[in-house]
Amino acid sequence: MSARRTLLIPLIVASLLCSGFGPAAITESDLARRPVTPSQLRAWRMDRCPAIGAEAYIVVSPTTGQILCAHNEHERRAPASLVKIVTALVTLEHNRQDEKVMVQWMDITTYSVTRLLRGETYSLRELLMALLVPSDNAAALTIARHVAGNTSTFVTWMNEYVTRLGLTDTHFGNPHGLDDPEGYSTAYELAILARHAMSNPSFADFVGRSAAIVGDYLWPSTNLLYGEYPGVKGVKTGTTDEAGQCFISYIDRPQGAVMTVVLGSEDRFTDTKTLLNYYYASFAEVRIDLPENDQNRYLDEEHNWHTLYLEAPVTLLVHPSDARSVSFYRRIDDPTTSPVAGRPVGVLVVTLDGAVLTELPMYAR
Repeated sequence: MSARRTLLIPLIVASLLCSGFGPAAITESDLARRPVTPSQLRAWRMDRCPAIGAEAYIVVSPTTGQILCAHNEHERRAPASLVKIVTALVTLEHNRQDEKVMVQWMDITTYSVTRLLRGETYSLRELLMALLVPSDNAAALTIARHVAGNTSTFVTWMNEYVTRLGLTDTHFGNPHGLDDPEGYSTAYELAILARHAMSNPSFADFVGRSAAIVGDYLWPSTNLLYGEYPGVKGVKTGTTDEAGQCFISYIDRPQGAVMTVVLGSEDRFTDTKTLLNYYYASFAEVRIDLPENDQNRYLDEEHNWHTLYLEAPVTLLVHPSDARSVSFYRRIDDPTTSPVAGRPVGVLVVTLDGAVLTELPMYAR
């Protein structure tokens, strides 16, 4: 009995002390004084660039041309077999793909991964496949001799080609990319070059293959992202002692297209996938246009309808979760009865979470 009393006394005291107190409640000091949008919350936790081991790299939207992430992108480095991009472009500019080419002894002074042999004949298309898919060095020499008569002249054409593109930190010493003191480029200029190359349908067709037939054999691509990463479209690998592991990737999905350049890597595919995952976790393309419909027009004071249009469609990059939240507002500033080509009649205002992303001039016809 005494033990029970001993236990009851503390309980009674505790209950008396709790009288007058209610459950915990949120006070004004616990609440945010300003509203915070979901996009602001995401911005606070997003990293600008992921950490990778490559000595130089860049992430680019080929659709908009925006640089989204970069490190040492203007540093001149050995480009390895990435120079074969220009070897192919110069060839496509000067010759037809159905031309027949016989391999000569001077063409196989370097290693041939596809086992090109002296005296064998291939189409120029087959040699371009060997050049870009399994990255054959002997194919580069064979192409250069056939197209220009000799390797030296061909390399001059390669350098003239990149000069026309405005590339000032890119130079070539040979058509295959083996280490040469005259050969260098940067991640930034290689991104420009690759973006330009992918606009060539023939080039895009070559690098868009996971394997290529050369002669009687099927040779796999050196681009190991095929079969591992969805949406692969190209473009090229390269490896030498001086350059390290190099890789330019081009991925295209419904969410958007992205291109990466990785130079001086010890694991180019892991580095590249890290950059690609960063892009698809952080960005999505929103295409803006004015299709012809009843909303995209205005009625002038003479009761005539005029169709509104943009000079060209525009693509914006937003966070993937915001892609369906972008809003549009058509503002007519000059509902003229006689619209003039090239003179805006208003603007298309594009907003997200109440903030203006851009204002695009609208024209009428």
